[in-house]
Amino acid sequence: MRRATMLSYSSFERKFVKMSLIYGAIRGFTSCARRSGVKVDRNIPQLTRKKAWERAGEDKEAWFKRKYAHVHAKQKQQQEPRDPFGKRKAHELRLKENQRRMEQERTTHVHKFEKKNATQGLRPNPLMEYVYGTNSVLAALQGNKREYYSRLLHYGQLDPRLQKLAKSRNVELVETDKHRLNLMTNYAVHNNIILETKPLQPPEISHLQMVNPESGTIQYSELAFEDEKITQEMPYGVKNGKNFPLGIYLDEVVDPHNIGAIMRSAYFLGADFIVMSRKNCAPLSAAVSKTSSGAIELLPIFYVDKPLSFFSESQQGGGWTFVTAGLTDFTQKDKKFNSGKILELNDLEGLCEQVPVVLVVGNEGSGVRTNLKMRSDFFVEIPFGRDDEKGPVDSLNVSVATALLINYLLKGSNM
Repeated sequence: MRRATMLSYSSFERKFVKMSLIYGAIRGFTSCARRSGVKVDRNIPQLTRKKAWERAGEDKEAWFKRKYAHVHAKQKQQQEPRDPFGKRKAHELRLKENQRRMEQERTTHVHKFEKKNATQGLRPNPLMEYVYGTNSVLAALQGNKREYYSRLLHYGQLDPRLQKLAKSRNVELVETDKHRLNLMTNYAVHNNIILETKPLQPPEISHLQMVNPESGTIQYSELAFEDEKITQEMPYGVKNGKNFPLGIYLDEVVDPHNIGAIMRSAYFLGADFIVMSRKNCAPLSAAVSKTSSGAIELLPIFYVDKPLSFFSESQQGGGWTFVTAGLTDFTQKDKKFNSGKILELNDLEGLCEQVPVVLVVGNEGSGVRTNLKMRSDFFVEIPFGRDDEKGPVDSLNVSVATALLINYLLKGSNM
């Protein structure tokens, strides 16, 4: 056994040495041929395996057709089942049609119970305004200052006065639920009633003109197209102690609740009109109407686009006196132009008996702008009523301060 293993190993060793010699001779010959530029690849036998169709002496395509023709036929038969009378196809079409019909019915059923918008059918129109609150709606219908009224949305019993006014204005009455009214007013106090109407569009004026105390009228210049000025006239209240009108000018009052409160006080105490800066005051929204309790609909309101020109032309052309309210303490800078022009509260009494007056109030934080202060005739400040130092409460709210000043200006006429 041991000898056979040695002989086997010796024969393998001899074969290995022989192959190594042959491989070394070929490499040496090849390298020599390369150096001499002679190609020897054609002299070396190439060992390649013949393809099956080559061994059979056939073309490749013919060999594959003969070899796998029965497989292709079987696959084709499986892919195209036999249906000589079209029954299978008709059955498949019926299944597809039934499946499509069931999906359509399911979609229709789901849409019946889908979550709908709470304001569906009552969506707020961006071109309309929604006035809410009993007094605000009643004043809007009574004042008739808006171009048109669309719908009156209510929940529960409707006030007979509102029913009568809505019928006279051809307003559609729509009864709805309270939740929708909450959503349309952003959960404001609407008293279960909302009026859909056109927003207020106060006229724009350039300045105030002369006043006629005998007829109780005010002339003013209204701006039309291409800055054309049209002279208009409106009445004002004349009574004992008040021969001339009182107007309120709002400058940079950005809180709609303050504007509404000022209008309510002005209407109640007897002011004649309101003038607002168009660019820097809060718009006349439904919140202003609600806060004013409808006074926005009953009081004449004007817009001014150029306040400086309004002050100057009204003083020169109409003899109007502008009294600016100081909601905060006058600074050292203010003293440059208010020296000798500061009035006490008692000095305001009887002023409307002598000249037409415009009371100017501004932002409760920064007050009236400096350029408007420089064009004012007088200044007035409400004094602090306590002996101790001012704490965090160092001024009045602009609406409260305006009401006090209006009361002082009309004190003689309200007695």
